[in-house]
Amino acid sequence: MPGVAMQENVNLQDDAKSITHILSRVFRKIVRLVIGTVSLPALVDILKAIYVEEAQKKLVREGSKPTKSALALITGLDTRVVSSVLAQNLSTTIQNQNVNPEHALIDLWSSDPFFQDSETGLPAKLPIEGRGRTFQSLVLRSIGRNITVKTVISRLLASKNIRVIHEDIEEVELLSKIYSPISNDKAKQTEVGIIEASRVLSAVIHNMNTESDLRVPQQGRWTYRLDPKNYKKFSPKSSETIR
Repeated sequence: MPGVAMQENVNLQDDAKSITHILSRVFRKIVRLVIGTVSLPALVDILKAIYVEEAQKKLVREGSKPTKSALALITGLDTRVVSSVLAQNLSTTIQNQNVNPEHALIDLWSSDPFFQDSETGLPAKLPIEGRGRTFQSLVLRSIGRNITVKTVISRLLASKNIRVIHEDIEEVELLSKIYSPISNDKAKQTEVGIIEASRVLSAVIHNMNTESDLRVPQQGRWTYRLDPKNYKKFSPKSSETIR
């Protein structure tokens, strides 16, 4: 019997490794879509919130009480992190995110009186280097020490958020508070792609938890010819055709 138990444990470990490998392939595609638009810390915070939210739903479905201890066990998060996540909902988590470093910098430049013009209340023109009210200080406070000022200026020039004033002392002027690292077309394509992937995954989850007669195709198809009222009639017929 111990040998059987050990073999079952090995099989579970193999299954976990297989799922992890598949997840890395899925996540890689998502990262390709959002890299440069959404920062990793923002993505991690959003994922934590979703993980706790889904863990709560899972425990309730299984008839268990979603205590902080149970949530910590099922998610692998510390109970203090779970408490912090529970203190705010997913919508709040997303709204509170500076989704990328450039956005965080512009937000601080626009909102902190230290970096504003005292007369107009608008973001001040900042000398590029030095201590005090400079662009270098702004980068340090909003992004951190590991990113060079030159790199940040290059990114914001490319997005046309700033201009560099070349005088005796070089200064940076904020031109636009809206940072958009991708075009509207690319943003729309990204949105459509992620929505479609979400629908396919929803179909997979549905099929895993339902009888075979009620399973749906795990493929995305777009049509304007199907009346929404006839969807429930169409779904089983399409499944029969595919099978």
